[in-house]
Amino acid sequence: MRKRSFLGLGDRRVRWGVAFGVAAALVLVGGMRLGGIALRGSALSPGGPLLSDCDGAVEELVIQYVPSAGSVVGTAYREFLGQLPADVTVRVVCPDVSAYDEFREYVGDPLCALRPIYTNHPMTTWARDRWLALGPAVPGGRTTLVAPREENAAEIWPERMGDRRIAADIAVALPEDVQAKTSRLACDGGDFVADNETVFITPAVRRRNVGSVMRSVAELKRALGSLLKRRVVLLTDAPPHHAGMFMMTAGNRTVVVGDPEMGRALFESNAGTCSLIENPDFGNETRRRFQAVADACAAEGYRVVRIPVVPDADGRTYLTYLNVIVHGGENGPVVHMPVYRGATALNDAAEQVWRDLGFSVRRVDCTETYRRFGSLRCLVNVLRRSTLLRKRD
Repeated sequence: MRKRSFLGLGDRRVRWGVAFGVAAALVLVGGMRLGGIALRGSALSPGGPLLSDCDGAVEELVIQYVPSAGSVVGTAYREFLGQLPADVTVRVVCPDVSAYDEFREYVGDPLCALRPIYTNHPMTTWARDRWLALGPAVPGGRTTLVAPREENAAEIWPERMGDRRIAADIAVALPEDVQAKTSRLACDGGDFVADNETVFITPAVRRRNVGSVMRSVAELKRALGSLLKRRVVLLTDAPPHHAGMFMMTAGNRTVVVGDPEMGRALFESNAGTCSLIENPDFGNETRRRFQAVADACAAEGYRVVRIPVVPDADGRTYLTYLNVIVHGGENGPVVHMPVYRGATALNDAAEQVWRDLGFSVRRVDCTETYRRFGSLRCLVNVLRRSTLLRKRD
């Protein structure tokens, strides 16, 4: 069985909302520059630092839903949202009311607060890549969403073209709390992983921008540091795909990095996993790329912890336990970790790695999702975090 291309073919019968489009356009007029990266917007205030992936409690997040995605993301959404406490707000971006109604049928009535945002245009279900969230520059300020200048294949894919508008859609819906900017950079939100000090960036950002938008790697690094207000580490070598497939920050200057050799032993010992990855890639080159990430993090002074991972030779399909959502709690940090039916040995070993780091692990079944080249973090983008710890329920 061969996989289809990226999930998210939205309902093409949905007509673009003219009134909403005009409102969204108002967010994107005018111009300014920040850190050498051109950004567009009106009445914009400076953004703060890029939100950490592992520090503070999640207060508000964004997911996206389209009717064609239900069978692929429904289980993951239901389990993940069912684990969130009542004081977390979830903005559910949908093309229209009928899509949101269908989403509610999948997820039921979780404790967290669900709040729809209707776009009235085609879109996909992958929320992570749409924008980077910069925290408020001052207490009580607005979150800044920085959208990339382009979406891959947008010129031939109406849903991806619609994804270009998601940051503006959110800003229009939440004008008191959110502002949207568009960068000249070509990137995906999934290319970035950060803690409260450092942001690690995949080699794809360098490849897509140096020589076109930026004249040199040094210029790109300066611009990113100015924009993100974090120490920037541009990875020079890494496995293909987004950062959350092969690494994640864990707080206390610790990063967790995938280890295909660990994955191989567990994969081959459990016959039930053989159908989950068609062409597992445990070759020398793949192991070298994961090791290169570990070495780069260690060179930056980070403690590196390894966790099993099983990559496919296609470079896009992973059984990964790094595509997680982390938040703080009074009784310790919590990690929402993807798991896969039939991969018992891998699931258990990965959970133990996170537990040994002091995390309470909450499993999210992503069996239907990973075959479409993504997992939990790919579906979720954090809009707001608190520096205060949340009591774990």
